[in-house]
Amino acid sequence: MRMKKQIENHTTAQEIQRRFLTMLVLMTLFMGVSIVSTVGYQLVKQSEHSSQQLIRSLRRSFINDRPDWNYWQRTSPLDTRNTFVRVYKEHDRRSTSTFYSARARHFIHQHHYPLPFYPSLDYTPGYGITYYRAGSRAGFYSEIWMSLTPVTTILFSVLVVTAGVAILMIGVGWIYVRRTANKITQPLAGLNTAAKKQAQVRTVKAALPIPDRPQEVTQLAASFNELLTVINQNAEQERAFTSNAAHELRTPIAAIRGHVRLLERRAAGHPEIIPRSIQFIDEESIRMQKLVDSLLTLSRADRGALTLTSFDLVPIIHETIEEERAVLQQPIEVHLMENVIVFGHAESIQQILTALLDNAGKYSPKDQPISVIVTVNDGWIDLSVADLGLGIADADKPRIFDRFYRVDSARTREVGGTGLGLAIVAQLVKLNRATIRVIDNRPQGSRFTVRFQAGNTNSENPSV
Repeated sequence: MRMKKQIENHTTAQEIQRRFLTMLVLMTLFMGVSIVSTVGYQLVKQSEHSSQQLIRSLRRSFINDRPDWNYWQRTSPLDTRNTFVRVYKEHDRRSTSTFYSARARHFIHQHHYPLPFYPSLDYTPGYGITYYRAGSRAGFYSEIWMSLTPVTTILFSVLVVTAGVAILMIGVGWIYVRRTANKITQPLAGLNTAAKKQAQVRTVKAALPIPDRPQEVTQLAASFNELLTVINQNAEQERAFTSNAAHELRTPIAAIRGHVRLLERRAAGHPEIIPRSIQFIDEESIRMQKLVDSLLTLSRADRGALTLTSFDLVPIIHETIEEERAVLQQPIEVHLMENVIVFGHAESIQQILTALLDNAGKYSPKDQPISVIVTVNDGWIDLSVADLGLGIADADKPRIFDRFYRVDSARTREVGGTGLGLAIVAQLVKLNRATIRVIDNRPQGSRFTVRFQAGNTNSENPSV
């Protein structure tokens, strides 16, 4: 368990070193074994060829049906000092002559251990490894044991050199891999250190350093910075939202408390102030109720998901306009066609249109009309609300959908409202998989356009 935990705690550099070192050791061992095996095999095959030459030279040394060992040693092309020979000559079925070379009799009576991987090789204590070969010709049966001491000496030298080279390669390779791994992972380690420092910061997160290479770490740092930017923006919006909500609630609460204290001090002596104070308290409580309702609506929109279907937009527009005509003082002009099938959520689209009409009513002259226009363009449905008010400055357009943002920076109460209407619209538009934009109306005023997906007249399946 401890070993597994230690492996899991390895750094990237250590993991690279471990994997590369393992691969290097395996490759070096494979190369060493291959070299030694190949050299050993070639040396044994050479010994086999030499034994054939010895047998041929032995056959040429027979004089009077017996081998002349001195002649064989002088005329043999190979060194016969470490070669042992036994020769049989059958005269008839009952008599056999056996001839031994120098020290052969003593060698043959030793205990021999055959090597499993090559049947012709034996190990004899005191003599080392020998190669055995037998052959017969003209009634003579010959057996030869060639000492492979020179071969094993060469093979051992090859093994030592190979092992030395392997150790050197592993050592140099380990140093190289270690330095390379540390160099490669250094930007990642630096990024990790910077990220840990930023994790301890409770305020605005600073951007992480972006290394020049490698490319993956550069892209990772850039992605982290993009994420930090979004986090900072969300945190800033959350702080601004909390501050604005507190401000919006604090004002009516302070006003209500002021009138309550006024009534406590002066109601008994001046009963005429009671109706006015009660009316003011009622108005401020209604304003607080609207603000709380807007906050709840916005909160549900932030967390919610709508079931989208295809339906006819025209009845929704007519119903909403009829309700708003009873509220707004401006006339409402409608420009739309019949059977406009849209893909969205009917109730939320009605909320969007209501909020846009209310917003237009706040900033438009009472004698100027508000226009509701529906157009169909290449699979899209555009729902527009246009007014003839003062319009919105270009600098304010990107922020009008922010929560509690108002074009009048001092938050004047001349037009009322909570500053959350367009923020709710933007969130509902997003939930309908639609888009919203605001442009200048002609000749004056503003034009809000929400673009929905066109619905399928044959579709009955909702989409979430």
